[in-house]
Amino acid sequence: MKLGWGRAVLARLRVPVSDRVVVPTLVVVLALLAWLALGGASSGASGGVTVANAMTDDAPTLTLRQADACRPVAMSDQLPGPECRWQTVPLAKMWPSRRGGQPQYDVWYKLHFHLDKVPTRGLAAYMVAFNRTGRLFVNGHYAHEFGSMTERLPLNWNRSQYAFMPAALLRAGDNEIAIQQRAYDWDQAWLAPVQLGPEAAMYDMWRKRVFWQNELVRIFGVSAATIGLFMLGVWLGRRSHAMYFWFGCVTLLWSVISLDYFVAYPPLPAQQWERCMEAAQVLRAVMMFMFTLRYCGKRWPVVEFCAWGYFVLGAAAMFSDALSTGYAVVLWYLGTLVFAFVYFIMLVRQGLRNGLLEGAMLAVAGATQLGLTVYDLQLYSSNTWTDRVYLTHFSAPLFVAVVGTILIQRFVESLNAYERLAAVLEQRVSEKAAELERNYEQLMEARRNQALTMERGRIMSEMHDGIGSQLTLALSLVRRMDREANPGASPQDGQVATVLRESIEDLQLIIDSLEPVENDLLTVLGTLRYRLQDRLGKGGIDLQWNVVDLPPLPMLTPHSVLSILRIVQEAFANCLKHSGATRIAVTTGLTGEPGRDEMAHIAVTDNGHGIDGTRVGRGLENMRRRAAALGGSLRINSGPGGTEVVLVFPTLRPAA
Repeated sequence: MKLGWGRAVLARLRVPVSDRVVVPTLVVVLALLAWLALGGASSGASGGVTVANAMTDDAPTLTLRQADACRPVAMSDQLPGPECRWQTVPLAKMWPSRRGGQPQYDVWYKLHFHLDKVPTRGLAAYMVAFNRTGRLFVNGHYAHEFGSMTERLPLNWNRSQYAFMPAALLRAGDNEIAIQQRAYDWDQAWLAPVQLGPEAAMYDMWRKRVFWQNELVRIFGVSAATIGLFMLGVWLGRRSHAMYFWFGCVTLLWSVISLDYFVAYPPLPAQQWERCMEAAQVLRAVMMFMFTLRYCGKRWPVVEFCAWGYFVLGAAAMFSDALSTGYAVVLWYLGTLVFAFVYFIMLVRQGLRNGLLEGAMLAVAGATQLGLTVYDLQLYSSNTWTDRVYLTHFSAPLFVAVVGTILIQRFVESLNAYERLAAVLEQRVSEKAAELERNYEQLMEARRNQALTMERGRIMSEMHDGIGSQLTLALSLVRRMDREANPGASPQDGQVATVLRESIEDLQLIIDSLEPVENDLLTVLGTLRYRLQDRLGKGGIDLQWNVVDLPPLPMLTPHSVLSILRIVQEAFANCLKHSGATRIAVTTGLTGEPGRDEMAHIAVTDNGHGIDGTRVGRGLENMRRRAAALGGSLRINSGPGGTEVVLVFPTLRPAA
């Protein structure tokens, strides 16, 4: 089979992207994500912790927006004294990194608030931002720890904090909260405004923030990892389709980046982890650019080399502290916006070529991700505190869902096309196998016929040269002896000579039945006519040959040919011996439909005086028995004007 034929079949079988498949798939994905979000928010409100009912809680609600703060030279678990140069600072407060000296540093805060009376159930504190770890003291007493205070410090940059202050630690009048904050010397420390209030209200706010900011990202990360592994599995089966590989790598890398949003203790040292996460953002943009090129069916070797060079050089500079400042990293990130803008335009254009719906979905998903990326970059580059909620990772599920749906749809269409092609090939193989089987059967049949023909030839040769020669010699001797014994007698054969001559004719009939006739009834009857022509002429009988051309009859085996010859021969013999006829007519024909009820008939009719009903011999019984063996019948119509013998038998021809 030629390769061009396979391509032509695939071209005919190619189905365009079906909106009826893409739209429901996308709706299901988005509905699943919404269900996870709403279900997680409702279930996360309680968090498995029993809290007081806000309706029965008499705690006030306060927001502390300023504090006395100091940054001691050396770390200490004791509240610094006046020598620390305390100063009043607004919250939120961001402290720049302190490089050199100790690997970590502390910042202390003192926050003051007034209570008219001590709340029955105590107070809860909620902070939307607190980096990196620390402790909380109430009126000089320890109340809560936000994570390990020794190496390794927890990753709390994107995690809100909650602490409960029992009523026993509070007092009516002025109260003081002291917060010890600890961060790495290369990292910034910040504290958001502290909200105080009833335990139930603060806990509910904290759980919702944790879900939307941390747990939902984890759900998205696991989902993206599943899609990425599936895409890599598709690529392993179809190595020529590199876009599945690059998109699988992009989604898996995004899953790794999402760990930075919810894992408290990452698997690498803190500074190395931060650098890997910063480099991963650029790597994701480069991989996304690679996917876009493959999705559009393009290869730009020079541009691809430059993109990879941009990532490798930037990562090497960052890990070697050449990009140690935040501004340098921001400038490095700005370069990724160029990649993002280019692949956004390319994706939308290619999507519109494939279909309006596909282009619109890519435009919405790409524009959302591009806009949120710009927002996050502006947030990252800001040195003043804001409520740092990074949003790019929320756009990634939409983008992954859209592109994943398109790629899965393409995969399904390709799979369906190949399945249809396989079905066509399987049908053709089955047809060829059946044809080969028929050819093999025909070859075997030809070999069997050849063997039978050779064996028949040998038998006919033996019969002709052996028995036939002996019978012919005996007939000649008998005729000579009859002439010598009765010189003046009639030249007709005597009884012995007649028996010998009929024996020779029977032998010739048997030999004729073994000759290949190619399923042709005319050949069979023509041979018999040749054998009987001389006897009919000597008997003064006129032969009328009304035989029509018949199609090949599959039932004409040597055995059936001999039976037909015997029946027709017996009919001729009866005409010669008993009827006194001067004319014999032979007629053939077909009736019925092939494959159903088609029958062939041979009629032998004479103009003699008919058959004497009182003298029915074994000849007619033998004729009927042979006709039954053929699956047919023998019909004899006799009267004063002559006799008609009709042989009817099935042709066994298949339907046309």
